[in-house]
Amino acid sequence: MTGAAGPPERAVETEIAKAEFFRTLSPGQMARVQPQLRRQPIRRGAPLFFEGAPAEALWLLQRGEVRLYKSSPDGSITTLETLGPGRVFGALSALEEKGYPMSAEGSTEGMTWRLPRAVFMALLKEDPRLGLEVVSIISARLREAHEQLRSFAHDPAPARLARALLRATREGEAHVTRRALAESSGTTVETAIRVLRRLECEGIVRSSVRLVHVVDETALRRLAGES
Repeated sequence: MTGAAGPPERAVETEIAKAEFFRTLSPGQMARVQPQLRRQPIRRGAPLFFEGAPAEALWLLQRGEVRLYKSSPDGSITTLETLGPGRVFGALSALEEKGYPMSAEGSTEGMTWRLPRAVFMALLKEDPRLGLEVVSIISARLREAHEQLRSFAHDPAPARLARALLRATREGEAHVTRRALAESSGTTVETAIRVLRRLECEGIVRSSVRLVHVVDETALRRLAGES
C-alpha cells in the first residue's frame, strides 16, 4: 500500500515533532526525516496492514484512531490497543525486519505517516539516544499488555470494560463498536452490551452506534479500579 509523497505541511510538522520517537530527533535529523515521510489516510474499518505482512515502515498516527488486533486460527479477534494521535506503532517489527505480529485498521477517519524502515534504521545506527527512546516505547507497551493479561485473568467484566473504554476515550468520546469493546476487554458482545446498558442507566455513559460518550469519568475510573 503506497502513500502520498511529499513532506508534511508546516502545521503538520509541528504535530509530528511532538509525537512519540519524533520528539527525540534533533532539528537536523527532523529536517532529513520530513521529506521521507509518506502520508497514508485512514478510513473507519479499513486496514492499514495485516498480521504477517512485511514490516516496511514505522507508523505515526497524526489524526484519528487506529485499532491494533490479532486474529486466532478459530477466527476470533482480540483487540490489543486503540491508539490516539501522537502515537507510533510498528517499531518492534521494523527493528526485527519481520512480519507485523498484529493487524491495524482505522477506528475513525484520520491520517497516518509512514517512515520507511531504511530511514528509521539509519537514524538508530547514528544516534544511540533514539534506540533508547524506542526501547522506552516498547517497554511501555509491554507493561500495558501484561496489565491487560492480568486483568483478563482476575478482574470482573465490568472493570475490564471500564478500562477498555478509558483507553479508547479521547476528549470524552470513544469511537468503538460493542464488538471492539468486547474484544479489548476479553468478554462477549452480549456481556459488553449488558454492561454498557448498566452504565447508561447509572448516568456514567451515553452510547450510540460506534460512539460512547463518557459522562462521568470519575465514576468510570472508580469502576475500573483506578481511583
